[in-house]
Amino acid sequence: MALNMTDITPLSVTATQHDTDLLATLDAHGVRHLSLAEPSASYVTLDDTDLLIRLASHTDARLRETLMLLFLRHPDLAACVTELVKRLDPATADTLRHFYTAAVFLQRLWLSTLRLHLGSFPLLTDHFGQRFYHLPAPEVKFGEAGLRGLARLYADRTGMDWLSVYQTTMNLFLQQLALDEAHYD
Repeated sequence: MALNMTDITPLSVTATQHDTDLLATLDAHGVRHLSLAEPSASYVTLDDTDLLIRLASHTDARLRETLMLLFLRHPDLAACVTELVKRLDPATADTLRHFYTAAVFLQRLWLSTLRLHLGSFPLLTDHFGQRFYHLPAPEVKFGEAGLRGLARLYADRTGMDWLSVYQTTMNLFLQQLALDEAHYD
């Protein structure tokens, strides 16, 4: 399925330079389903740690949710997650832990499809799912059991339908990957 311009979610024209830097860095990392309505020509590319911190602490839910896709696109970023969570304030640490764990389960659930698009990559280590959230291992039902459990935990906390959030975000990512492949064919 090809991604078209109506699938791109533009952010407000009043987005700050901070957001422009985030979006430019996400684009450089291959996560492009968000865009500025009027992009700026100048931006600063952020280092990986700063990118993770800024996304986890951002007020816009769409930007926080890109953490899942960033970990799927670049599993090597997982190396710093456990130490980073220890250094962050509780709310930001919770966001990073939540979306990293969702990425672990999404990676297992969509492993074949992701490998078709991205080639070979290392599996994300389950740093928090079993130990922190007491969820099933990522291998149980190909990650679906853990993902549903995580969605229930956060639904109880927030009242949101997190399973739909994970699925929608993943669908946008898969559409973007298909568009990327069509662009380079």
